[in-house]
Amino acid sequence: MHIVLNSKFFAELSPEALADKVAGLGYDGVDLCVREGHPVDPENVGQVLPGAVASLRDAGLSCPLVSAPTTLMEPDDPTAEKLYAACAEAGVPRIKIGYWYCNEGDDYWAVLDRAKEGLAGFARLSERYGVQTCCHTHSGPCLGSNCAGLMHLIGDFSPRDVGAYPDFGHMALDGEDLAMGLSMIAGHLSIAAAKDATHVGQADTVPPRGPIFTHVGAGSVDWRRALRLLAEMEFSGPLVVHTEYSFAEAIIRQVGYAEQQPPGLEKYARQDAAVLRQIADEEGVE
Repeated sequence: MHIVLNSKFFAELSPEALADKVAGLGYDGVDLCVREGHPVDPENVGQVLPGAVASLRDAGLSCPLVSAPTTLMEPDDPTAEKLYAACAEAGVPRIKIGYWYCNEGDDYWAVLDRAKEGLAGFARLSERYGVQTCCHTHSGPCLGSNCAGLMHLIGDFSPRDVGAYPDFGHMALDGEDLAMGLSMIAGHLSIAAAKDATHVGQADTVPPRGPIFTHVGAGSVDWRRALRLLAEMEFSGPLVVHTEYSFAEAIIRQVGYAEQQPPGLEKYARQDAAVLRQIADEEGVE
C-alpha cells in the first residue's frame, strides 16, 4: 500500500527538507500543497514545481497528487491552467481542486448545475494536459459531502478526466456505509484519504456533541473494513494522510486553518503510517 503525506502543515520546509521529513516519518510520497505561503504556490508553480517534484523523487518519494487552494473552483482562474501545465511538465498525475458550497437557503440543484459547468472546464484542462482532476468528499455544506453527493457532481464526466477522492473521516461524519459509498464511486475511484473522525462533547455548544478529527484508530472509521474494501476493489491508488489531529470540523472549512499546526503532529503522523501498514499487512492488503 502506497501511503503519502499531505504537506499542508509543513509549509515552512523547503522541498529538500520536506523530503527528508516525510521519509523519516515513514511515508512513500507527498501530496504537495500548491498554496499561498508554501514553497510552491499558485504564482511560481510553473517555475518551482518541476524542481520540487524532482527533489522528492531524488529522495525516493513519489508525488502522485498536488492539492490546489481550496478556493480553486473556477477553471478560468488565471492560476488554473498554469497549475495543470506545471503538473504535466513535472509528471504529477492528479490535482485536487477546491469545493463548491451549498449554503442554507440555496437551491441545491441550481448550485449543482453551476458547479458542473465549472467542473466541465476543469475536465477540459485535464483532457488537454493529461492530469486528472480529483474531487474530494468533505463533510458539511459541500457538494460531494459523501459519495452519493460526489456522484451527483462527477458522474457525467469521464473517469479519465475527473476522479473520485473519498475521505473516510468525512464519510464517517456525514453518514454512509463504507461498502455502499465506495460502490457508488467505483468507476471513478482514483485516490483515498486516511483521516479519522468522531463526535465528542464540547463545552457550551448546541448540540452538546460535535465532529472532530483525530489520529487513525481513535475515531469512528472501521479501518480494517475500509482497507479490505479497497483491496477487494483492486484499488492501487495512493492513500493520503491529512494529519488533521484535534481539529473541529468547522475549523477545517476555514481558509488559512492549516497555519495552525495540530498538537502531536509528527508523533501522530508517524503513528498513522505505521498503523495503516500494520492493518494492511494483517488484512493481506498489498
